[in-house]
Amino acid sequence: MSELGREEFEQIVRETIEGLPAKFKQALDERNIVIAVKDIPDAADPPAFMGGRVLGFYHGVPLRRRGATGYGLWPDRIVIYKSLIERYASAPSEIKALLRRVVLHEIGHFFGLSDAELRRLGY
Repeated sequence: MSELGREEFEQIVRETIEGLPAKFKQALDERNIVIAVKDIPDAADPPAFMGGRVLGFYHGVPLRRRGATGYGLWPDRIVIYKSLIERYASAPSEIKALLRRVVLHEIGHFFGLSDAELRRLGY
C-alpha cells in the first residue's frame, strides 16, 4: 500500500475544488459547507460508515431539497477518509485519481445527485 503525506492529500482536495467550473465553486463558497479530511471514521460519524468501505460522505441537506433560504442550521459537511482511499489504491497516481473521484462524488451529493446519477456520470 502506498501513501501520500497529509499535506499533499489535502492539497489534492483543494485543487479538485478549485478545478470546478466557476458556478459550482461559487455555490460551494456561498453555502455553509465544511470539507474535511480524516484518517478513518470515528464515533462522530454515522455507525454505517464504521465498516471501512465508505471513502467519504456528505452530511447535510442537498441543494435540490432546500427551502427558499437554501441554508440549514448547521453547516453541511463533506468528510474524506485518507487511509481508506489509500487502502484501495496501490500507487500515488491511483490514490490521486481515486481521491479526486471521491471528492467530486461527495460534492455531487451536495448538489443533490443520487449515487445512481453519480455512477452514470463516472463518479
